[in-house]
Amino acid sequence: MKKKGAYDVFITKYTVQIFMVKDYDLMKIPVVGYIEADFYRILETLYDDFTIISNTGVIESVLQNFETVYGIPIHEAIGSTIMQMEENKIFNPCVSLVVLRTLKPVTMLQRTINGTFLMCTSIPILNDDGSLYKIVSYTRDSEKYQHLSEEYENLQRTLNAYDIELSKLRQRFKQEYPIVGSSPQIKNAIYLAEKFSGFDANLLITGESGVGKNLFANIIHQNSSRKNKPLVSINCGAIPDNLLESEFFGYEAGAFTGANTNGKPGLIQLSEGGTLFLDEIGELPLHMQVKLLKVIQEKKITHIGGTKELSIDFRLITATNKDLKQMVRDGKFREDLFYRLNVLTLDIPSLRERKSDIFCLVDYFCKKFTKQYNVTRSFSSRAIEYLENYSWPGNIRELENTIERAVLTSDNMVITEQDLPSVFQPDEISISALSQEKTLKEILETVEKSVLLNSYEKHKTTTGVAKALGISQPTASLKLEKYFGKKIKL
Repeated sequence: MKKKGAYDVFITKYTVQIFMVKDYDLMKIPVVGYIEADFYRILETLYDDFTIISNTGVIESVLQNFETVYGIPIHEAIGSTIMQMEENKIFNPCVSLVVLRTLKPVTMLQRTINGTFLMCTSIPILNDDGSLYKIVSYTRDSEKYQHLSEEYENLQRTLNAYDIELSKLRQRFKQEYPIVGSSPQIKNAIYLAEKFSGFDANLLITGESGVGKNLFANIIHQNSSRKNKPLVSINCGAIPDNLLESEFFGYEAGAFTGANTNGKPGLIQLSEGGTLFLDEIGELPLHMQVKLLKVIQEKKITHIGGTKELSIDFRLITATNKDLKQMVRDGKFREDLFYRLNVLTLDIPSLRERKSDIFCLVDYFCKKFTKQYNVTRSFSSRAIEYLENYSWPGNIRELENTIERAVLTSDNMVITEQDLPSVFQPDEISISALSQEKTLKEILETVEKSVLLNSYEKHKTTTGVAKALGISQPTASLKLEKYFGKKIKL
């Protein structure tokens, strides 16, 4: 056993064992001189070079690959001073020489006589009294770090470029078509709309009535490569069945009684080069679904009374508030058409799913209508709280109408909860208000709707509603479908 300072060091053929005496500083351990060959082999796997230097600057020990790294034989290096090595440009500059002068760890780039650059770190080992005992120096090939650094810089530049472009796109997106809200749900919908704008694939927009499907369709068109061409919107539920075909495909002169003498181009034809938006696609009759499928597949139409096929180039966007999958199972919607429409899907969240946006929406609509009607109105925090607790089956459209009505009917500058309809009150029901000019059946339906919608908002499933209200799950499902206007999950 050899003893040095405050440490007992046991050296065997294969190991170095150090037992620390209590309360001494580990950084002042003078144990370098006891490191054996096995330990050096371990160091060779960790570092390109490892050098031990005395407190006078004399090189005492190096690893076996020293000659490869620095270009001089090991026997010439050992015994030489670091001052000589710097003078001969073998260490240029000599990092250990800086440590010898400052007694502080240093890392810097060092060039060898071979012209190789190394990332060199040199660390002082101190005695108990703070004087220098040894200097340990180790290096890494700087080319590895340089390569990684260049890759990182390139990646950073690319990410910055993408971030700038994305910020510009989002800014333009918000300026031209303000979508109010910052909830994760609406942010995701905006992100997908931006992404899908760059593709020409068929897109199906889903969501409850009043969530803004038309707005998103318009936004996608305006941010697409077809923005300078027309956006033709067709509400499939607003056109009578007997007029659908002529409106969609157009007709030749004299094609039927009452037809325009010059004929008429169809709405699909008018979308040439642009976007065709078919809203409420679930309302399209089966016989028209077959004809639409042919148009989508071939991008060709034929006027009623005509024989010539016309090629039409358009991007198709459809929207629905119905469950098309269920309609396919019920035989009310063609399966092949469903899959043609549903290449890309964008689901717009309901207002119930993004209640954190209600405050921003109330503020937006309040400012809009006070400016439009030249009045001064604002909502109290209590009134906004009532609005946030409502289930909003009519979504954004219902909220907009509610704010407009409140702005017009309130006699005060500040709209309070008392100015809101009874449906927004905490107890949800005001019998005296409900009974005015309403039948018993209408009153009961209003009560039932309020109870069911609030129960569903709380329990999220028809099974939970059924259990809470003491009714069967099929009954809960049917009634909720009636008030929501769509299938509700179990």
